Amino acid sequence: MTKAEVLDDPLAAPRALAIEGGHNLRDMGGYRTRSGRRLKWGMLYRSGAISNLTSTSREALRRLGIMAICDFRTPHERERVPMDWYAGQNVGYHASERGISIGSLQSFIAQGGHQPGAMRDAMHAIYSKLPFEQAGSYRQLFHLLSTGHVPLLFNCAAGKDRTGLAAALILYALDVPRETIEHDYTLTNQVIGELETTMRRDSGYAGLATLPREEYLPLLEAHPEYLGIAFGAIEQKHGSIGQYLHDELGVDATELEKIRALLLED
Repeated sequence: MTKAEVLDDPLAAPRALAIEGGHNLRDMGGYRTRSGRRLKWGMLYRSGAISNLTSTSREALRRLGIMAICDFRTPHERERVPMDWYAGQNVGYHASERGISIGSLQSFIAQGGHQPGAMRDAMHAIYSKLPFEQAGSYRQLFHLLSTGHVPLLFNCAAGKDRTGLAAALILYALDVPRETIEHDYTLTNQVIGELETTMRRDSGYAGLATLPREEYLPLLEAHPEYLGIAFGAIEQKHGSIGQYLHDELGVDATELEKIRALLLED
């Protein structure tokens, strides 16, 4: 795809970074706002846990020039799958200290979420709580952006739920249309095969792997309805997503303008 084609249709632009071990890793650049401005390339990266890297992929990651990492995983998740590719580099690493997260698939499974027929209802329940459970991590993410810590990478385990909602909130703050926000969210569905491979190899997913595929897929898929439930929960509590950004995440008009000036180009 040529540069002109990317500018004409940013939704069709290739985003996934072909870096071995960079699970669900992609650049969020190129998306248009309602006013026609564009999110700069090479500034925001979203991903799952980045591990099992070769020397070549480590070097490829370092060439991205990432200055800050915001890791939404729990300490237990980080212990299970450490990320150390940035060691020795001038990279600020910011991690959640929450001991339990409803966005953790292992936590969900351990609580009995592997029962047949439970998946979609459980995902609805998760997304109704996620904006408030993760408010501390999201507050830190927006603070890093407002203070110029870019290029920035934010991640969770799969790069789907905690990360997907964070990406949606950033795009909303930049005034990107809802259909574009949903497009970015559902790109995770292109890597469901990778999620299934991880699930089959990891003992933490043992209960899930025994179910028929149609039973566990709602847990692995990124459905726009999940985002709708999160946004609906936000609006029910705060009246609007903008008010949530202000009240829960501390993003006032000044911070918002700093973030837009940093990330957007005409």
